[in-house]
Amino acid sequence: MSKGDEDVDATEADLADTVGLSPRDWSVEARKVMDRLCRERGWRSAELYLLSHADLSMDYDVATRTSSCSWGHGFTASARVWTESLMGTAVESVDGVAALERLLLSAEGKARTGTPVPLPASLESTPVSQTAWRPRTHPSRARLRAERIVEEVLPEGVVVQALVVKQECSGALLLRGDGFESFRQVEHEAAFLRCETSRGALVDAVPLRPGMTKGEGDLGPVRARLADAVSALEGPVKKADRSLPLVLRPAVAAPLVAGLAWLLRGDIASAMPALTRAVGRKLFPSILSVVDDPLDPRGTQHRSIDDEGRPARVLRLVDEGRLTGFLHTEETAARLGVEPGGRGLRELAHPATSTPLNLCVLPREDALPSDYTELVARVENFSTMPTPGTVSLIAGGWEVRDGRRVHRVEPLELELPVLETFRGLRGVGSDLAFFPSAEGCGTPTLVLPPPGG
Repeated sequence: MSKGDEDVDATEADLADTVGLSPRDWSVEARKVMDRLCRERGWRSAELYLLSHADLSMDYDVATRTSSCSWGHGFTASARVWTESLMGTAVESVDGVAALERLLLSAEGKARTGTPVPLPASLESTPVSQTAWRPRTHPSRARLRAERIVEEVLPEGVVVQALVVKQECSGALLLRGDGFESFRQVEHEAAFLRCETSRGALVDAVPLRPGMTKGEGDLGPVRARLADAVSALEGPVKKADRSLPLVLRPAVAAPLVAGLAWLLRGDIASAMPALTRAVGRKLFPSILSVVDDPLDPRGTQHRSIDDEGRPARVLRLVDEGRLTGFLHTEETAARLGVEPGGRGLRELAHPATSTPLNLCVLPREDALPSDYTELVARVENFSTMPTPGTVSLIAGGWEVRDGRRVHRVEPLELELPVLETFRGLRGVGSDLAFFPSAEGCGTPTLVLPPPGG
């Protein structure tokens, strides 16, 4: 569905998607269906997850100052049914309350060939909205924010290949057979930039927080970061001295930290017994501490509960080099015999996966070496993790001698095994920044050993 710059009435879309029923109305009707089927068919328990979602993508043409929007929405549900010993799952779009019985019976059928999954622990219910399912999307706000980025972020003369503002709004209702119910609303907004340089496309992203339309929020650091990156990719260069240590500025280090977030997922850890056995041990240098804080005001994702109804707690995953835990869903936590921390997030209505919420490397003020290769510009490549556990980067920057930049260096192609790279970490800076394009992860400057070769 495409529209111009007028605001889309999300309330009308809500009513169309959810057949005029509020989350509270759906809670009442869905529980009637679920409880009846549990009694009639002798199920141990059942679960329903209902999701109303809307996504807006606005392409802004910097040269003509025009924009176009694409917008979509939907109402999707998933069901889980526990029979005597097995659990089955089914997912489909929902067009009315009657569809829930069909969905639950489909999940029962899947349970015949399902897997043994323990029942979720009993949790405290949260209030369910009696009005709107989700926040509204705002094309006019997206345009205002794009205009502010053009005015306050883009360096003069830079060629912009793409400026896209994305908004994601959703509301989700979770019901379980033990009487538990929870409801949450989430809204994300970010701008993604792709700028042309003589040495490849430069990519960056800007988290858009409340108040930015009114001129609040300091975009100066983003402008300085982008201008520095463009400068590093234009002009004469020399080959990098691969005997020098690497200094990765935040925009370059972000995919590496996203790789660390991947490594610290419970489903990944459970497939790596050596990693799970390392919990409680000093796996990394003392300068590395990693925290996942769902309410960090600097972050891009804010949650009080996850999509499994669990409180999203602050998690310290690495404490001064000591591995302390992982990001878990209920299922992965049960697999490893630990408590979940509220990191079970769903892609639409599909089963929850372990997901970071503002995971970041905690900043320090470690001194930089006197001589190093400083990488400030990440050049676009097809994938930052083409091989599981190894981050692939192309990055340009400067050779620094005695603390001063002496010349640009050709963009380096780096293949960085995540675990080994962080075990060799030599320094952490104080300039923490979060990146929507890197799973929302945050990082300051990171100092690594020479790449060699």
